[in-house]
Amino acid sequence: MPRFFFDLSDTGDVYHDARGALLPGIESAKERALEMVRKLVAGPPATKYRDLVCTVRDFNGGQIMQIRIEFGTPVGIYEISN
Repeated sequence: MPRFFFDLSDTGDVYHDARGALLPGIESAKERALEMVRKLVAGPPATKYRDLVCTVRDFNGGQIMQIRIEFGTPVGIYEISN
């Protein structure tokens, strides 16, 4: 099973995932990333302006996708093809 890493950025504060998670594939990684962002959006905002980003990386550090939410509105999910 491949290992995926989920780096989070919340209005400038960046948290790098050093452990990662073993998941069956990219679809499972996308679901996990969306769940992480949903939980952050549900929490109390630190400021009026909010910019959340979850970047999913593979074992080699390559970006697979990025989920970005600004002001609580989804902006997009970007899948990076190799």
